[in-house]
Amino acid sequence: MAVDQVAIDRLRLDEAFTKKMLHRAFDECWTVKCDELLLVVDDDESKVSRFGTDNEDVEKGLLVFNEQRREIVLLSIDNQLLRGVQGGVADCALFDDKQFRFVEFKTNAEGRSQKAARNAIEKAGQQLKNTIRIFAEGEKTVNVDFENAVTLSCHVVLSRNFPATQSAIQDYQMAFATETGVYLNFDSETLWEEPEK
Repeated sequence: MAVDQVAIDRLRLDEAFTKKMLHRAFDECWTVKCDELLLVVDDDESKVSRFGTDNEDVEKGLLVFNEQRREIVLLSIDNQLLRGVQGGVADCALFDDKQFRFVEFKTNAEGRSQKAARNAIEKAGQQLKNTIRIFAEGEKTVNVDFENAVTLSCHVVLSRNFPATQSAIQDYQMAFATETGVYLNFDSETLWEEPEK
């Protein structure tokens, strides 16, 4: 059995969400790749996260270095699995049988002030917290302890020229980890082989 099926079956993700909650069937919302270098983007046109192509701008995405070529599942959440959730949800999740990473893209966030940067970061954080809660509740209905079943982490991908200071990011990372127990990453690149804690 392929890793993607092991991960999905182990977490019982296809059973965890009630049909009335879903925008699309679970099986329509994920894809898998095992390339050594993956680009994940939030498509401006379709408003859905997906794996990027070679000719797309890496500046607008999350680069995933997958040196062991593990099968990584991309689950499109916002506007695909779920739609119109109050408080918003993460754009997507990347996962395998060992780790699960929620990703929120803020590459189109506007503003040149520190206040605008803080607002974008706080909004992303709230969407990620909401998504963790939704997934934990869904997983609980199928007797899976989501937060302990995998190494859970979150990513916020900001525009490269967004005016967020390193100290503001670090302060928010600490507050997020204290509240949720989950590591929050703001890097636009990640190594898949090193689970984020």
